[in-house]
Amino acid sequence: MFTLDRYITRHANRYVLTVTLTLLALISMYALFEELDEAYGFWEAMAYVARTLPRRFDEILVYSLFLGYLIALGSLAEHRELTVCRTAGMSITRLILALTPSLVLWLGASLAVSEYVAPNTERSAEVEKMKAQFGDDAVNRMSTLWFRYNNLFMQVQAINEQGEVLGVQQFIVDDDRALIESLRAKTATYDEARQRWTLHEGARSIYGDDGARTVPFDTWTWNNPITPEVLASQAFLDPNKMSMAALLRQIDFARAQQLGVSEYELAFWSRVFKPITFIGLTLLALSVVIGPLREVGMGARLTVGIFAGLGFKYMQDLFAPAALVFNIPAQIAILIPIAAYWAVALLLIRRNV
Repeated sequence: MFTLDRYITRHANRYVLTVTLTLLALISMYALFEELDEAYGFWEAMAYVARTLPRRFDEILVYSLFLGYLIALGSLAEHRELTVCRTAGMSITRLILALTPSLVLWLGASLAVSEYVAPNTERSAEVEKMKAQFGDDAVNRMSTLWFRYNNLFMQVQAINEQGEVLGVQQFIVDDDRALIESLRAKTATYDEARQRWTLHEGARSIYGDDGARTVPFDTWTWNNPITPEVLASQAFLDPNKMSMAALLRQIDFARAQQLGVSEYELAFWSRVFKPITFIGLTLLALSVVIGPLREVGMGARLTVGIFAGLGFKYMQDLFAPAALVFNIPAQIAILIPIAAYWAVALLLIRRNV
């Protein structure tokens, strides 16, 4: 039985690797064409695509795993090897256990890349892309960022790689949303030990019934838990490109702003539920091979696999915005597509046990 386990594991890994490399090559080629439309050099665009490969690998891996297992198990079924395994006493549960080493290997690779490799290479890619597009003035060409913390609204023009903030404007309102104070500063630096900011070269304006009073300053101390890491993550990375630690920082920041369900929560819970996503799609691949696709050819299996993968992605894309609009708990929005695929897989397996 262990010989069969090793054979199935090698067979599955070979097809998953082949599908992953094929999809990664296609996606990278299209990504390169998109980057070349953004008016910077070919080699800089190539470097950007290369740096973003870890993130693209992690994004496609769940679909590669499903397609790879579908093809691998379908190949075994076509050559009657799956029938031999069942005749030798290998139950559906035993088949799932035979795929477990492969599943653990790819899940471990996904978690390692998404947590330790992709966030760093993504940020590096975005910074180098800006430098290639705008040269030494890159940091000043970033899009303006807005933040809210309780009754404070803050605008930041840019943040460099050292964590220094450029072009700060703050607006403080009362409970009736009337402006009572504003502040602008040329730069701001963060003291991590004291958890406070020092704003440099600016002016503070206080508004009252008798008008506004403006006081210039060389330095101004601002006590606030917003860290450069929180600002930098929002400046350089989308939620799906962050590590779980960075997502937790952003979630705490979003909760402090009382923003309801945020994109960071959706990305975080999607990462938390990644293992059961992988297991669910593995079960679905096995269930359709031993069930409705047992006697069909490879082309039909690929077609079903592609549409099933697209269906899963479309369901995720449907429920994620719904969570933001209707304030549905992020866990539920992420679990609904996963639960739907688990239900289909278990139903098919139960019919063919």
